[in-house]
Amino acid sequence: MAERPPSLPSLNALQAFEAAARHESFTRAAHELGVTQTAISHQVKALEGELGAPLFRRSPRRLTLTPLGQAWSAELLVVFQRLRDANERLRARVRTERPVVAVTTIPSFGARWLVPRLGRFMNQNPEIDVRISASERLVDFGVEPFDLGIRYGHGRYPGLTSERLADDAWVVVAAPALARKLALKTPPDLRRATLLWDDQVGLWREWFQAVGAREPKTYANTQISDSSMLVEAVVRGQGVGLARWSLACDELKAGNLTRVFPALPLVPTGRSYFLVRPRENLGRRPVSAFCDWVRTEAASLDA
Repeated sequence: MAERPPSLPSLNALQAFEAAARHESFTRAAHELGVTQTAISHQVKALEGELGAPLFRRSPRRLTLTPLGQAWSAELLVVFQRLRDANERLRARVRTERPVVAVTTIPSFGARWLVPRLGRFMNQNPEIDVRISASERLVDFGVEPFDLGIRYGHGRYPGLTSERLADDAWVVVAAPALARKLALKTPPDLRRATLLWDDQVGLWREWFQAVGAREPKTYANTQISDSSMLVEAVVRGQGVGLARWSLACDELKAGNLTRVFPALPLVPTGRSYFLVRPRENLGRRPVSAFCDWVRTEAASLDA
């Protein structure tokens, strides 16, 4: 059986000795460590007793290290300096680290609605950093470093807490100049326009049926599968778009788009925006702050 190494001396005794050796004074060591001179003296004596040899030569005017004391002092100076450096470095890290909320969202909603409003959250919560990741795929919260997500669908997300933020609707929009040029009064007039639509097959046909109008037999049309890009194409006058209200509302408010048939009701998309997150994240301050903020902002989506 291997021989057990000798046990380490008391850490307090080593710290007291290291400070006394550096200062060559029990008084200054006591001041540094915030204890009494007597406590330092007792700790050093206990260490000397454990080592079986003196570490200092004591005289009325000064302390002098013995050869053994010099050897221990040289080693401990390195050890305690590393501890002091690590203490400062790690405490500085704690002071500088800021709470973060990591959000995953679909790209169209992130670009057209979430990011333009994000400055308001940052102004209200300057102590919280935000990380936004745009992706169509459903992330695995158990593996990927996200705190919550905003998704567009029917609200069925197994294993996650799901909260409806807002419903959505289809709206016919055009750039103001193009709308004036085409002079569109009723749905059949759309045969004079290039109609833009996203990745939902048969979308314009469904819209004509929903508003009780006959779909033109033929009309020019362009598919733009990304819903955010579709809105951008309409803003640039490339056609009349059937856009999601959530993605077009800011451009409508800014006057960059106009509703082509404002008297007609909006047609529900049948899908909604949902706030999804793991249950274990419900109590985290950055997550709850972001959820509170996005709920307030989403109230404007229920048009």
